[in-house]
Amino acid sequence: MSKLPPSLPPEKPWNSCDLLHKIIELADDAIIVADQDQRITLFNQGAEKVFGYSSREALGQPLDILLPSRLTRIHHQHMEDFAASHAASRGMSERQQILGRRKNGVEFPAEASISKVIISGALTFTVILRDISERIRAEEEIRGSLREKEALLQEIHHRVKNNLQVVASLLALQARSVPVGPTRRMFEESHNRIHSLALLHESLYRSSDLSRIPFAGYIQTLVSHLFRYYEVGKRIVLETDLEDLYLTLDTAIPCGLILNELASNALRHAFPEDRDGTIRIMLRKRAPQRAELAVSDNGVGMKSSLANADTLGLRLVRTLADQLLASILVTTDPGTTIRLDFPLP
Repeated sequence: MSKLPPSLPPEKPWNSCDLLHKIIELADDAIIVADQDQRITLFNQGAEKVFGYSSREALGQPLDILLPSRLTRIHHQHMEDFAASHAASRGMSERQQILGRRKNGVEFPAEASISKVIISGALTFTVILRDISERIRAEEEIRGSLREKEALLQEIHHRVKNNLQVVASLLALQARSVPVGPTRRMFEESHNRIHSLALLHESLYRSSDLSRIPFAGYIQTLVSHLFRYYEVGKRIVLETDLEDLYLTLDTAIPCGLILNELASNALRHAFPEDRDGTIRIMLRKRAPQRAELAVSDNGVGMKSSLANADTLGLRLVRTLADQLLASILVTTDPGTTIRLDFPLP
């Protein structure tokens, strides 16, 4: 039969004041108490580690020894304002970053909170302070790493844009060497498709947010290029109603290609025999997670429905719309309007 361990002598009960003093003394954060004249009356071990002063050196000294000299006037004003306010404390969630100064003169960033209480008719301040030098250094390293990655991504988008522009230029040169006809039109259409992709990467390169494209600006740039490319002059007027939407690259690529096909189709076919007319492009947000893109003209209208169209461009529109999980609505009286309703990621 096992023996029970001998009973331990009862621990000496803690006095509540002694317990509180022990907790304060062993806290990692610097805890400093000052009287109404802002002279230090308590300086725990955390404060000794942070500031480099021993408790004996700090007691009786003004709080100014813990601050850069250029900030003491601001500190005094802050303490006076706080003493005159009705607030008894400023909680941890209201902490503000400040600068502290160690015994050796080195300054460091810190977070601090302050509270006040009246004891025996005298105002007493308590400051809880944490050295955040390591955290600031780590955050700066992360920011530096992010800046490097952003610069790399910008360079990648810039190079992709340049390469696509080279391909587009080669297609344009090839088109000029081919007699006017179906073959030349194929080269021209391919040129504009590649150019629309290049513009997307150019937009990302110039955007402050490398994950999203300001699509309204992209539409203006792309359609202006198409108007110049097809040399319609002033006989066709462009009207736009564009909401300032940002799209991810995965959404912007099919949307950009669809816009290129619809606008090109309208410029080529909606106004035969050099007729005058208007092309209108609309982009707006329909719901928190849906958007609508519409291209309309007041031209002669489509001869066949989009579902039965057999041209590569319109087949491409249907395929890209499926990729976007978008619905398409086509109206053809008068002119043609094609509306694309698609989800936003």
